[in-house]
Amino acid sequence: MKKGKIFYGWWVVLGSVLITTTMIPSVMAMANKFLIPVTSEMAISRSTFAFSNTILQGMGIFLSPMVTKRLATGNLKKMQSISILIFGIAFASYGLARTPYHHYLSSFVIGICYLYATVIPISLMINNWFVKKRGLAMSLAMAGIGLGGFIFSPLVTYWINHFGWRTAYFIFAAIILIVSLPVSVFILKKEPAQMGLTPYGAEETKDNQPTHAKTIQLSTKKSFAKPFFLLLIIGMVLNGIINSGAMGQFPPALEEGYSTAFAASIISLYSIIGVLEKLLLGWLNDRFGIVFSAIFGCSTFSASFICLLLGNGKPAAYAMAVCFGLGLAIGSMMPPLVTASIYNTKQYGEVYGYVSSATQIGMSLGSLVVASIFDLTGSYTLGWIILFTFTLTTMVSWIGAYKLSRKYCQQTKTAGIPVPIQQIKQTDTDYL
Repeated sequence: MKKGKIFYGWWVVLGSVLITTTMIPSVMAMANKFLIPVTSEMAISRSTFAFSNTILQGMGIFLSPMVTKRLATGNLKKMQSISILIFGIAFASYGLARTPYHHYLSSFVIGICYLYATVIPISLMINNWFVKKRGLAMSLAMAGIGLGGFIFSPLVTYWINHFGWRTAYFIFAAIILIVSLPVSVFILKKEPAQMGLTPYGAEETKDNQPTHAKTIQLSTKKSFAKPFFLLLIIGMVLNGIINSGAMGQFPPALEEGYSTAFAASIISLYSIIGVLEKLLLGWLNDRFGIVFSAIFGCSTFSASFICLLLGNGKPAAYAMAVCFGLGLAIGSMMPPLVTASIYNTKQYGEVYGYVSSATQIGMSLGSLVVASIFDLTGSYTLGWIILFTFTLTTMVSWIGAYKLSRKYCQQTKTAGIPVPIQQIKQTDTDYL
């Protein structure tokens, strides 16, 4: 591409940010902002409401591999755009619900559309568009999740307090359609070849430049029988549990002990910190590798539960917000980054379907389990202890998967000459 011209992949990143800002928070961080008003009006338990999230996330358990394969080989733009349209309509239908069963039916539809519209297609596009600075591009694309939480936490609180929870669903759905649908139709492109371009940094892989320091030397099918793949999947399941449990139950837990306004400010705080942390985690991954970024992300994430278990009052809430914000990126960024650190680009599309499926298993359980613990005990204490333990186990699983996979890898060769890892350098001279 020509000097001085913005690489189109960065426009893909920008479009991805708009989608992650509006769509993902609606079913993640903001979903349980509706918990108390909905359960109060319908006279249902928190676990009954949380089961809606289990259905939504559960779609990914069975469908993620198929969805990933279809998006990787088919018309991604068409499938994503149609899914966004149906997603918005189904989300608005939450506001018409009179029974939890209506909520469950809407969640079933949203769960399918979520797979075709958000993280899976975005991660595939980023992987296609970037060879160099992939960590940065992924962090920017996923930064919208935290940004959306920061923007919509006070807005959803205001909508619910002034217009009611039903109207709040309608407003949120309208924003999703107005912002995300045009982005998918007019901005996003599946791969650079559609515009006669090559991936960012691909030209540097020519003439004695390696694309990867190491690539796995196993077929995708054979890798499924190896210990590193099992650890990878275990880590993804646990990652789904801890993220769903924390993001799903932090809002009602905060509203139990504090005013709705203060709870909203805490959610906004950890959401905006999460935006900055995604950029930091992307840089750490590009600079120091997957092991360091996994340790950093999981350590800070686990510290948020310590703050809630050992602290009291508003200082503990602020400390939790800082720690949780610093670890928030592990939910959205680490699955694609860990997968890409083990598998090469050609294998990524197929493998990520199973990674996403494993994550969805955890996502379908986390919020439900923690909500059920609260219903049974009247406290979140046991839930926070479980999530703390699972966070550390997630870290160990990811690092173990990466380390064990190295025995099945060999250094990439260029022009028949092995390139030592020590000779592979990163440069920051490229334009953004």
